[in-house]
Amino acid sequence: MTTGGQSRAERSAELQTWIRTGRARRLRVDAGLSQALVAQDCEVSASTVHRWEAGSRLPRGRNMLAYHSFLAHLVEHEQRGGEWGGE
Repeated sequence: MTTGGQSRAERSAELQTWIRTGRARRLRVDAGLSQALVAQDCEVSASTVHRWEAGSRLPRGRNMLAYHSFLAHLVEHEQRGGEWGGE
């Protein structure tokens, strides 16, 4: 199964890279979003998002898909040269 042109394995690998390099956290912070907001969107706790960003835990299953989708949206916005705030 693919979503957005990527297989589940590809999305997982990409997400792990974003977490390992700190890009996941930077995307969120640059967008001015709290861990609580990301958690609400992904239907997990803010402490779970904190552990994901810290790399002490990796999301799996539907959580991995939800977190990847959330961050992929931020990446798309970034690539379009979007400014955060006032939108």
